[in-house]
Amino acid sequence: MRGFVFCVTYLIVFSALLSSIPAGLQGVGTDVETLFPIDPSLTTGFSDYQNWTRAAYTGAGGWYYYDYSLDSKGWYSATEDSLIEIVRKIYTLGFLWLGQIDPCKFISPDGTDRGIDLALTTINSDADEGAVRYDLESYLNGQSAGSLVVYWNTTKYDNSTHAWDNHELYLLHGVGIDSSATNNVAALLVGLLFFQLPDIPPLVNAVLATPTWACVIFVLWFVIKEMIPFI
Repeated sequence: MRGFVFCVTYLIVFSALLSSIPAGLQGVGTDVETLFPIDPSLTTGFSDYQNWTRAAYTGAGGWYYYDYSLDSKGWYSATEDSLIEIVRKIYTLGFLWLGQIDPCKFISPDGTDRGIDLALTTINSDADEGAVRYDLESYLNGQSAGSLVVYWNTTKYDNSTHAWDNHELYLLHGVGIDSSATNNVAALLVGLLFFQLPDIPPLVNAVLATPTWACVIFVLWFVIKEMIPFI
């Protein structure tokens, strides 16, 4: 019973500590992000964000893609140079991606649904002084997927197309407290156990996961042993 009590206590305490880590402790990552100054009101409420430009996309002909992790979920942005998409990956069993996706709809500041394909010409019409913030909604269930801020230096470029062509149209996908609240203890534990924690080196993830796996296996073994008397 001592081993069982210890393992259960460890799992409960570890889960509580894992879920209570402040977002700011995640750090800035290995790549320093340098952004053109932006109106702080456009990023109000973001607890985490990911930013990129056209230079981040990779591919050869047709559509180009940029993969990233945000809000403990997998995402990618796709473009074919005149349209931009934001897509969430849907994982099977919490870690296996079989190609299922949930595109995001872009909702303009005036509440207009711009669909799942955001055109550069649309950005030009929606932007105010070279910046615009779109609310993102899940195409499948309508839930919030954060916001996308698009902006550029108006002293250098008169529209988003010119900024895009010169790799200086900035895209910033941010999530707030409401979105981050969906990252419950179960989701974090699944990410830990299947080595899917974002921005965590595999070796560090393995060191954290090993005692957790040991406790889970022991608890399962103990429960099975107590349920089957002849074992």
